[in-house]
Amino acid sequence: MSQPVFKTCGSCQYTWIDWRSFVFDPGVRLIGLQAIPGIPDANVLVFEHRCGTSVSVLAHKLRHLLGTEEETGDRSLLFGTENCSGHCLVLEDLSSCDKPCVNARDRRLAVLISDTKKGLPTGLTDPAPTA
Repeated sequence: MSQPVFKTCGSCQYTWIDWRSFVFDPGVRLIGLQAIPGIPDANVLVFEHRCGTSVSVLAHKLRHLLGTEEETGDRSLLFGTENCSGHCLVLEDLSSCDKPCVNARDRRLAVLISDTKKGLPTGLTDPAPTA
């Protein structure tokens, strides 16, 4: 029986076995967060693979990187309301959001991954090379 994989590129069929191999792959660039109005669990992080294809990952598959303090609790969805800062309306906007919105969690996730890929200190570590 084969091991399930984290993600496979739809174009070149390159396979990442787990989230670490995906996030730390230098051939994968984070483009942004696509927030889905009214369905925060359908939010996706959009990446570009070195082959030129976009690869989307449901944000909830990487939320564990934020730790347990990032639970949404009683936060409401502010997307598109007058209290919304508008960051989620632009895919390439990787700014943090300080609003008490459920999508702010996924924005923090996008910033964490972006900073990690830039080599900034985030607490995430590159996987050890395998023999």
